[in-house]
Amino acid sequence: MTRSFDLFAACLPGLEPLLSRELHTLGTEPRTMRGGVAFRGDARCAARACLWLGTASHVLIRVAEFPCRALGELQRKATLLPWREWLRPQVPIEVHATSRASRLYHTGAIAERIENAIGEAFGSPVRAPAAGDEVFARIHVRFANDVCTISVDATTSPLHRRGWRLAGAKAPLREDLAHALLLASPWTPDTALLDPFCGSGTIAIEAAGLALGLPPGRLRPPPLHHLALFDAETWLELRAEPSAPRGAGAIAASDRDAGAIDAARANAERAGVATRIDLSANAFTQHPWLDDRGDAASAPRRGVLATNPPFGVRIGRSEGLGVLWQSLGHRARRLGPGWSVALLAHDVRLARRCGMVLRAAWTTRHGGLSVTALVGEGTAAASTPASS
Repeated sequence: MTRSFDLFAACLPGLEPLLSRELHTLGTEPRTMRGGVAFRGDARCAARACLWLGTASHVLIRVAEFPCRALGELQRKATLLPWREWLRPQVPIEVHATSRASRLYHTGAIAERIENAIGEAFGSPVRAPAAGDEVFARIHVRFANDVCTISVDATTSPLHRRGWRLAGAKAPLREDLAHALLLASPWTPDTALLDPFCGSGTIAIEAAGLALGLPPGRLRPPPLHHLALFDAETWLELRAEPSAPRGAGAIAASDRDAGAIDAARANAERAGVATRIDLSANAFTQHPWLDDRGDAASAPRRGVLATNPPFGVRIGRSEGLGVLWQSLGHRARRLGPGWSVALLAHDVRLARRCGMVLRAAWTTRHGGLSVTALVGEGTAAASTPASS
């Protein structure tokens, strides 16, 4: 009989409700928790989650849980665990331990005892990842209130690393944040999307993937392939499951930096979505859909302006950002009543300068900064300051 596990999809703080919705769509019964969403399933379910989740950073398979109050007890109980059912021989292992409100608080000693137990199971000392090792098993050991929980990571790299970003512009946006911005916005694949500050193209590429029905994890190595839980036939079945395009709305992206557009175009090619994105190098005020000198009818009647405007913190000076936000609001309202906005902002007070009614959809940390997704609907009618 196929064994079921307690699974945990971790995400950036603030994205838990969106991740829960994604897991519900996959047919699980999600339980939202701090820092992620718990659910239950077998190895196939874990692999499907790694393939399709867009807002998760990791999927952890919880393999053991037991009370423990001493290091000797930890090694004795850990030695009895069926490590060979979970891990593959010869694959390097990295053990990461945390402890809260427990008698065992020395995380280095905790990790050492787990390594000793695994070494006994395989008859040789655990080999730690060497420089350049891309395939190794991550084991997470968490102590809380004298209870030890042991989990293995279902993938060898964080899920937000899609595998297509080999070329990046300055301060690139994480893929899971771009995905979360789209899920929190009114955008649907049958309507248009515009990103006038696209950088390396993250938002547009994530949108194109959603529109084409492509799984976010399509370019990563197979989940579980570094573990004994991996089944090649199951993975091939999952990859072969049909996924139909979800909409044909126009997707446009631009940036004033021609080098950024070159990077975005290369990333889109690797992602397999280049034909779905209209990329152009120009200042945002000169994009055909936003240019005051152009024909307002050139823009689709319905869509979302989703973008990550310059923060003025990570990539340069902040002078003039107030004017930029004012101009962005003016141009967005010009798109018409069928358009909405989804904006990622570090300074919510500065974002109010756009003159639109905005609601905060989520707040998290990105690159050491607090960032908030601000969503507004019906740009033509919006003319009052954003709400906090």
